[in-house]
Amino acid sequence: MSKTRSKIKLCIVAVLTIIGLLLTFVSFVIPTTNTTFRGFFNAINFGYDLNGGRLAVFEIADDTLSSSDVDTYLNEALLKLRQAFESEGYNITRQGDTLRVEASVYDDQNMTSLLERAGSSSDLMDLIGSSEGISINTSSSDANAEGSITSEFVSRCEWGPNTQGAGYRVSIIFTEAGQEMLREMTQDLIDSGSGSIYIYLDGENYNSLSASDMLSALTSIDLYSESTEAAESLCVRVNALAKPVTLRKIVDNDVTSGLSTDIGGFFGNIKTLTIIVMSALLLLAIIFLIVKYRVLGLLATMCLGIFLSIYAFLLQSIPLVVLDLNGLLGVMLVYALLVSSIVEIFERIRFEYKQGKKIPNSVMSAFRNKTLKTLEKYLFVVILCAVLYLVGGAGLKYFAVATFIGMFVNYFVLFVALRGTCYSYININSTRKTFYNLKREVEKNEI
Repeated sequence: MSKTRSKIKLCIVAVLTIIGLLLTFVSFVIPTTNTTFRGFFNAINFGYDLNGGRLAVFEIADDTLSSSDVDTYLNEALLKLRQAFESEGYNITRQGDTLRVEASVYDDQNMTSLLERAGSSSDLMDLIGSSEGISINTSSSDANAEGSITSEFVSRCEWGPNTQGAGYRVSIIFTEAGQEMLREMTQDLIDSGSGSIYIYLDGENYNSLSASDMLSALTSIDLYSESTEAAESLCVRVNALAKPVTLRKIVDNDVTSGLSTDIGGFFGNIKTLTIIVMSALLLLAIIFLIVKYRVLGLLATMCLGIFLSIYAFLLQSIPLVVLDLNGLLGVMLVYALLVSSIVEIFERIRFEYKQGKKIPNSVMSAFRNKTLKTLEKYLFVVILCAVLYLVGGAGLKYFAVATFIGMFVNYFVLFVALRGTCYSYININSTRKTFYNLKREVEKNEI
């Protein structure tokens, strides 16, 4: 009965692995709908350097600033823009006296779509390079009226559910100097008993607030939106405009997809070459495992399929993942660690068998021996990835996220999928050492 259950388990795992691989790589129209399922692999967010994208470069518009002021303002602008947009997939770096903003075609289209759905005709790069910025004052017709609270006095913008009622609350938060100006402006408004405060974004009169609206305004201004798109769009606009200095856009180009770059000859383009190389590495690993470890290699091959399905699903479903060249290096590192860990476990099985243990005991002892050691090794990599994510630039963040996710997938595949299939198989065959390619000098009864 135990053998029958084990055979059923292995058949179920094999069928689920095949289904997972089909969902990963095959596109098809979902029955009874007009929706096409693209597959996990095709849904992964590839970076601008692989899948095409957009590059913009900005410089400070004020040419009269000293070099020390330029350095200070650029660093402040860099920090603000990174805090606001790196989580959206934008890579923002400083090069000399300019700021460089890069985005994959996927991220740039998503941001443009968000702004359009909320009724804004600007895109993010235009907003960052806007000469109008933010202006808040008591004039209904002059965005540049004297005494305005301008972009440099705005710290950031945040949005979330409106705890006082329906819809969403959007808070424009000011620096200390901006807070003082806001208090004075609000007090003047209350003392006069009439008038409003007007909020201009990129030269457009966005909204106005009356004296009663401003009674509680001390450190921020709260606006309200009915939809998430409108609230998020407003936050994007404010955060793009809220810089300590006006930036001038000097470059705005589309980036050609590196994966579709023609390299001629048999390979066609880099995407085809990349797929061929990674498929070759996978095939070589499978051949090596099967030739050297036989049945264990076949079980490992099935587990590699499980790894591909789970890893691809997580890469396409987690928003932080962007597979640029750095992310691909993380993927390849994860794959290399998985294969090396499988080999370590199988070599431990051979060692235990040579020490005189029977096949079931060798397999179980090898997995017990490697469980904690592999966990320690993977935890070190996970901690390293966390540090890289916290202190690194966008490229290192993409590498760290891809590797971080992969470590958990690897551990699951090794000590749930692989261990489970190996334990199931030794219930079916625990005596034929040739099936496992196991050898030792002194022959013993395996029964």
